[in-house]
Amino acid sequence: MQHTVKAALAAAALALATLVPDAQAQAGTPWPIASTSPQQLDDSDLKPFADAIGNARIVALGEQTHGGREEFLLKTRLLKFLHEKMGFDVLLLESGFYDMARLAERMERGEKLDDIAPGNVFFMYANTAEGRGMLQYVDSQRAQGKPIALGGIDSQHTGETSKKELLPRLQAYLKTAAPGLAEGDGWRRYAQAAQPLLEMQRAPPAGEAQAAFRQHAAALRAALCQAVPAAPSAGFWCQAVKSVEAQAASYWSADHDYQRDNQMGDNTIWLADKLYPGRKVVIWAHTVHTARGFQRTPVNLQAGEVMHRHWGADYKIVQFSSAGGKILDFVSNQRLPLPAIPPDSLEAALARQPHALLGLTAGALPQPRPKDQPQFSYEYELQRGGQLGVNWDVLFFIRQITPVSMAR
Repeated sequence: MQHTVKAALAAAALALATLVPDAQAQAGTPWPIASTSPQQLDDSDLKPFADAIGNARIVALGEQTHGGREEFLLKTRLLKFLHEKMGFDVLLLESGFYDMARLAERMERGEKLDDIAPGNVFFMYANTAEGRGMLQYVDSQRAQGKPIALGGIDSQHTGETSKKELLPRLQAYLKTAAPGLAEGDGWRRYAQAAQPLLEMQRAPPAGEAQAAFRQHAAALRAALCQAVPAAPSAGFWCQAVKSVEAQAASYWSADHDYQRDNQMGDNTIWLADKLYPGRKVVIWAHTVHTARGFQRTPVNLQAGEVMHRHWGADYKIVQFSSAGGKILDFVSNQRLPLPAIPPDSLEAALARQPHALLGLTAGALPQPRPKDQPQFSYEYELQRGGQLGVNWDVLFFIRQITPVSMAR
């Protein structure tokens, strides 16, 4: 069996290495990408990408490190293509659910996303030159009368807006919608436990304080999440309250009961199906949050699996990979080289192609494929690999990747 797998891998690598793709590549071959630049004017090289997306309503653009320049540039180009050529007009970012809702309100009043993003949008999007290119594109489309609606999927609320406003505005809403839950010892103890979560303090409070928080959180869910559909604001606050509760579960258990991604998936589904029903949605987030088939335990799913189970074939995932180079590590702020790629990996075969940028769908892989065909992965968190056609639908290969640049 091992010999058969190795032989099949060698055949796959040889087949990929000897292909000569062109701009009108068929589904069964990789195709060259002209440029990562969002300013690329001729989009004929993205036709196979459009064919792969088809009629799907939800497209997730992943990323493996939060720190690769070419990934961000190509993602912005794909966002532009999806918006201008395929009718996608909602963008959901890996940033706080509450924070992004408030930024969307401010944009409606005329403020620019690029100006108000620092401290509210995930800093690798808000502070890097390449991430800001995406924000500035959103601003430019609004200025041209072709706005992209905005939302945040993250249940982990750490933005400045959340820290300052979430609890006071929740309390103000409750005073009208459910007055008994906005005052008294129950609210006081809930807010007392919740505020440190918004400050990213992971130390759990005493057991009694945790119990009081959970008791009041359950009462809030009962009041907000079971409200009649005619009250959309209740739906918003339902998601916010569930997000705070998920943050508590993750932080206080040292991620043993990791609920961040379960709730990220739930937030995304609510935004796409309730706030923006029927509209075509782009999700911009790390691959670990967008890929299908990833889970920590049978009850601790990653968000992409939550979304895949809900939307099925209407949910498409785009992945990016590379054969070498450096990225900017968002934790240490240091430039780090990518690990060496395994010689039998898909990336090793793609690196032997004459093109530095390639697009690939599962149909390009020789069939039948070995079940355990490796695909190199340099993701920062779960340290697990993934497979084209299994965990994502489209792969963009960048032979050499370079670090993003901090711009503010």
